[in-house]
Amino acid sequence: MPYPADGQLPDRVIHVVGKQFAFAISEAPIETDEQWEEISSFAPPVRVPAGRLVEFRVTSFDVNHGFSLYAPNGQLIAQTQAMPGYVNRLRVRLNERGRYTVLCLEFCGSAHHRMRGVFFVE
Repeated sequence: MPYPADGQLPDRVIHVVGKQFAFAISEAPIETDEQWEEISSFAPPVRVPAGRLVEFRVTSFDVNHGFSLYAPNGQLIAQTQAMPGYVNRLRVRLNERGRYTVLCLEFCGSAHHRMRGVFFVE
């Protein structure tokens, strides 16, 4: 089971902000549209050590989005909502090394099908 015992503190915090039509994923908080633009367009992907408990702090700057986390083999392992004005905290232990994909599973507009993000577990 990838989910932790109640009360267990995360080893790493990753901030995620959805905005039409991309996810910005960062180890630093994302608080402005300018930061979102920089991170979603130019920042290198986040890298997380395998076996660590990661807390994703997920929100949105515009409309509701679905934050859906897929393992390297394509299996959906966790999901939560990205909502404006609210931060959802999703904790998951990532044991498998490789490229993880984030997809939006909440229809959010005309380019919804292209909304994705990536990070790596090493």
